Amino acid sequence: MTTPPPAPADQAPEHPEAVEATGEALRSVLRDLPAPVVVVTARTADGPRGATIGSFVSVSLDPPLVSFNVTHGTRLHDALGETDVWAVHLLSAEQAELAAHFAVPDLDGLKQLAPFPHLNVAPGPPLLRGTLGVLRCRPRAHVEAGDHTVWIAEVTGIVEGAGSAPLLYYRQSYRGVGGEV
Repeated sequence: MTTPPPAPADQAPEHPEAVEATGEALRSVLRDLPAPVVVVTARTADGPRGATIGSFVSVSLDPPLVSFNVTHGTRLHDALGETDVWAVHLLSAEQAELAAHFAVPDLDGLKQLAPFPHLNVAPGPPLLRGTLGVLRCRPRAHVEAGDHTVWIAEVTGIVEGAGSAPLLYYRQSYRGVGGEV
């Protein structure tokens, strides 16, 4: 006689309680899920623009595609629609200050870049230095999704960077990676 396998340790109670699925309830539960932190930059006729993004994800390896979400009405949202070359900067754990700075809304693009080492490669997007790497991208598709647009970008070039730990966003603060489990 075989013994049945034990129930999963995280098995839900027989009658789980649920709360209404509001934006705030979703935000609250997702705080327990760490997210990578990137800065996306672009350059338009009005100059450079960048923003911190916490929704970055790899979509496909063949072709190489990535995606991220941007809130409607932001300067970066407008800039992404005006240009065909973007840069996605993979931030290291030492770049929390940079991430916080690029998260400040309504900063002029030049003021965003001024405190941090970067390359101006006009007409392309500015490239931040000291990152884990930079993905040069071109837009492939976008989908309107509630108050955001999901941008899908094809990676056309990769600039390798420092081989250090990534920056994560977890429980409303920037964090590094913990020990292996």
